[in-house]
Amino acid sequence: MSRYLYGASVQGIQEFIFKTNQLQEIVGASKIVKSLEVEFENISSYQKGDKNILVNAAGNIKAIFDDKKEFEDVVKEFPKKIMQKAYGITISQAVVEINGDQPTKDELNLLEQRLKIQRNKPSIPLDPHINIMELAPKTARPLVKIEKKGDDEIRMDMSTKQKYKANADNKGQLADLLNGKKKLAVIHADGNGLGQLIPKLSNTNISEFSVNLDKATRDAYEEAKKIVQDNKIRKIILDGDDMTVICNANYALEFTKIFLKKFEELTEKYTNHKLTACAGIAYCNEKYPFHYAVSLAEALCSATKKHAKAINKDLAPSSLMFHNIQSSNFQSWDKFLEDELTIQNDQETIRCDFGPYYLSQNEQPLIVDFENTVKAYRQEGSPISRLREWMGELSKSKQYSENLLDRINEMIKTNNKWKCEIMDNNLKKINPKLCNQELVIDKDGYRKTPIYDVLQILSVTEAN
Repeated sequence: MSRYLYGASVQGIQEFIFKTNQLQEIVGASKIVKSLEVEFENISSYQKGDKNILVNAAGNIKAIFDDKKEFEDVVKEFPKKIMQKAYGITISQAVVEINGDQPTKDELNLLEQRLKIQRNKPSIPLDPHINIMELAPKTARPLVKIEKKGDDEIRMDMSTKQKYKANADNKGQLADLLNGKKKLAVIHADGNGLGQLIPKLSNTNISEFSVNLDKATRDAYEEAKKIVQDNKIRKIILDGDDMTVICNANYALEFTKIFLKKFEELTEKYTNHKLTACAGIAYCNEKYPFHYAVSLAEALCSATKKHAKAINKDLAPSSLMFHNIQSSNFQSWDKFLEDELTIQNDQETIRCDFGPYYLSQNEQPLIVDFENTVKAYRQEGSPISRLREWMGELSKSKQYSENLLDRINEMIKTNNKWKCEIMDNNLKKINPKLCNQELVIDKDGYRKTPIYDVLQILSVTEAN
């Protein structure tokens, strides 16, 4: 008897959630996206935990059908349900006939190829407009509702109306998440190695693994959240091995470190497979367009994955990168590297992206050592203000910057409030080549310095 491997990929999730800077809409949109998982269970005969549901998380669905008519009904009805519930989201579907009880690696790859073809086909929105229609000013989609809030007036398209309805009881604003420096952070984390692991699992194991992976991710988030005040963090996406949150900038680095650690521990505990994850942190202010911040966080996550896979292609070690956004928009991480993180002086080119920083990895800078270095530079008597001057000189002249660094080190040797020996040890833990006298070293095929990263964290966070 033939069996059918069904796949669905929900598109436009990030744009749907982050097309606004209103926290109530962002959280409402994330609730709608989360509810889409239930829609699949409602329209099919399967419930959560069913062995025939291989994956149902983060807009990615894979299931096996024995009944041809049932999957045909799903293919017919599921996109309509999704698009009506979340205006602006579209869905791609594909089916592969399989011969055995479980899909082979080739059959899974074929399904992904067919889904990719479907994703490239344009979709027609459910809310098209003609010139005589009034449009919501923020989205340029047809206006469906005007709501008064005191002296303010909210003009909504269908998508905005759905988001407010889904999160009607939420009173929070992005301003509530800001620290004293008016900064917050968008954090995106993603698991490693699932593409290699899932094809090795049996049908029953894939279904059970998917449920347990989701539980591990959620529990890792809850464990990491304990260091953050409840009103200073908002989870936006928390499904499968994906996490996207917005939080107060003061907590972002430590929260992410704990999440990565707990993700490793809990995936091993719940799934019997120790998984790792990579993360990107984008620091910004509340006015910065969130779709750019999310794009940067994802790009940082991808960059650290690339670096980590070069260390271990089978299972990239857990690591993170971060960036404080100072420009007006985001084009690509490579563009940031070129425009903001590359220094060209009269003798050499220096890169300021010293990361990724790793949870635990030999011969790589560790998150905990970087945190300790930041804390040391935050102490009274630290030469950090002079190191800002040094960074300025570094972009002009190698000789002048070396002379200034010599003067800085002479100054700190006579400063009893700040122990230069301790800082030497901190720097050497990040990389054995680093010390107070050597702040630019060879790393990853470039000349690099970690001081820019230290300055970034000090500029966006406050002392605890």
